[in-house]
Amino acid sequence: MTPPVVRRRWFLVPALWGTIAIVALAVGGLIAYAELARSLEGLRAQLAATRSDLITEASRATRIAREVEARVDDLARELDQVKAQRAALDQLYLELARGRDEATLLDVERLITLAAQDLRFTGHVAGALNALQAADARLARMDRPQYLGLRRALARDIEKLRAVPVVDVTGIALKLDQVAASIDTLPLLSDPAAKPARTTPPQPSPATSTPAKPASLWERVRAWMADEFGDLVRIREVETPDALLLSGLQQQLVRSQFRLRLLDARQALLARNERVYRADLAEAQALLTRYFDVKGAAGGAALLQLRQLAQSTLSVEVPTLDESLAAIRATRPAITSLPPR
Repeated sequence: MTPPVVRRRWFLVPALWGTIAIVALAVGGLIAYAELARSLEGLRAQLAATRSDLITEASRATRIAREVEARVDDLARELDQVKAQRAALDQLYLELARGRDEATLLDVERLITLAAQDLRFTGHVAGALNALQAADARLARMDRPQYLGLRRALARDIEKLRAVPVVDVTGIALKLDQVAASIDTLPLLSDPAAKPARTTPPQPSPATSTPAKPASLWERVRAWMADEFGDLVRIREVETPDALLLSGLQQQLVRSQFRLRLLDARQALLARNERVYRADLAEAQALLTRYFDVKGAAGGAALLQLRQLAQSTLSVEVPTLDESLAAIRATRPAITSLPPR
């Protein structure tokens, strides 16, 4: 009797699974090879781009190096030219330096001489002090030991000038200008609009036991008339009665004369002519007290200002610069015999 044939299922055959595994491996290898090929192609393209960039940068660096080399050559030529010019300038400086000390000494001597003349003729201390300080600054810039004695003499003269009292010429001139500007507002004695100040009899102070002096008959009459008639009747005490009879044109002439006296005093002030200055102020005070109402506030203030200005001192004793002049005369032979630095 024939035995029965046993049938196996197809998915249980080992050879089939081996074939499938081999096919899967082959497909995976093909896919990996394709990916690797694509990666290699990208790397080749990137390397080609990098190589192109490197070639471009190398050519640019070569061009820059050539430009720098050309610039270095130009700078070397310019440096040679500068060296040549510097040598020429040094030679010129050596030629000019031979007379620099003499020129400086002449300039310093000129400044000292001008300062001495300014002190002698005008007494202008500030101008002479500025000239001496400028001369000392010139010597300080030279920095030569041969100028030490001259600078010491200048320092002593500078200290002498600083110790001289300063006359405030500008302040005095401004005060004169203020008085001159108020001339048109000062009341004249002949001005009918001017009102005399009322005088009241002094009242005895309670703190003192001394009785007040009784008012005179004339003072009582004036007080009674002032109370009864007011501004209808005015009583003035004037030392120069002709000052009350000035016409309008004469009033303008008086004011102009007063202004001219003040201007003359101002000119004398600027010229440091004390005698003329005091004479002009005395004439101005005489005009003020003769024709103007000096008992009022404005006139009294102007008169007080003129009296104070008349007491101002314009002339002060100024020192001489003989020491500096002698020092510069002694320095000249020592400087002219020295070679330049």
